[in-house]
Amino acid sequence: MEYRQLGKSGLRVSKLCIGTMVGFTSQNYQEAKKIIEIGIDNGINFIDTADCYGESEEVIGRILKETGKREKVVLATKFGWYTGDGPNDYGASIKHIIEACEKSLKRLQTDYIDLYIIHVVDPNTPMEETLYALDKLVRDGKVRYIGTSKHPTYLILEGIFISEKYGWTRFISEQPPYNILDRSIENELIPMAIKYGIGITPFCPLAGGFLSGKYRKGIKVERGRLKSRIEEKDELIERCLNIIEKLMPIAENRGISLAEFSLAYLMHMPGITSVIHGARTVEYLLSGLKACDIKLTEEELKKVDEIVPPGTYVYPYYEESILRPSRMFYSSEARKIKGTGAYIPDNKIGSDRKAGYEK
Repeated sequence: MEYRQLGKSGLRVSKLCIGTMVGFTSQNYQEAKKIIEIGIDNGINFIDTADCYGESEEVIGRILKETGKREKVVLATKFGWYTGDGPNDYGASIKHIIEACEKSLKRLQTDYIDLYIIHVVDPNTPMEETLYALDKLVRDGKVRYIGTSKHPTYLILEGIFISEKYGWTRFISEQPPYNILDRSIENELIPMAIKYGIGITPFCPLAGGFLSGKYRKGIKVERGRLKSRIEEKDELIERCLNIIEKLMPIAENRGISLAEFSLAYLMHMPGITSVIHGARTVEYLLSGLKACDIKLTEEELKKVDEIVPPGTYVYPYYEESILRPSRMFYSSEARKIKGTGAYIPDNKIGSDRKAGYEK
């Protein structure tokens, strides 16, 4: 396993991270335990979760305690999205951050969090307040490092400059959506991250399942998260399927799956520290581990550039997660729009959707 420095820090993480939004629950506890144990045994030392991922934190805490492997991993969790019905049960205020951290520590059954991440942008809380709270947690020994998720470039830079001004702990990582179907972060985010020492740990590396190789033109899929969308046959979905048909031969010529090729591709990209792989099953994890050993050629990388040019996108994952919410700060219609993911309104609505998803 290859380990890489996470941003401008001394922290080293494996280039593959186990993502747990896929649903680590008490019902699939044994499978989750196998995933984490096999991952650690094969060199993965990076696990990502969040306080709004249902039972995920509790399951991970129990597994690491039972196996005695807490010290072998860099444990990352996030705060900021809805975790309750109260007016302060979300966001990046001092009150919410301190309380959220204490609850996460308890659920994870640990004394400290290695990487504490602001899950979504909170447009209502001053960055100074957020960083003051995070710096306090670091000084108290409850958090080691801090990072962001789904934050636009200008807000990450604001955070860096404020930290430098007051001598507070600084961001070392950002967690954006990034995959072959959406290379938008190559325009500004990655160049900024390289210049200022921010490690990029992308999520959605398989484009929500599009790059798994399961979905093909002319092939009917009986089940899958994208089944209904593909059946609708809208122009955007059709465009994605056309790109997949062009990518498949590159993977097939190497004798690997499109999923393995897509994960390996991101690991080859400049500025990428660790790819977050939502391993819902042991099979998916093993596929991710296989990708870690794949060395792509310049010719293969060039072919991808020809299919999806650098900085462009086929499906707007970055647009939906980051750019659209940023623009919504200025919109009087902001609170009427559902499903934006990264926008937190100043009047909490939809409290039954605590993880940001439709029921």
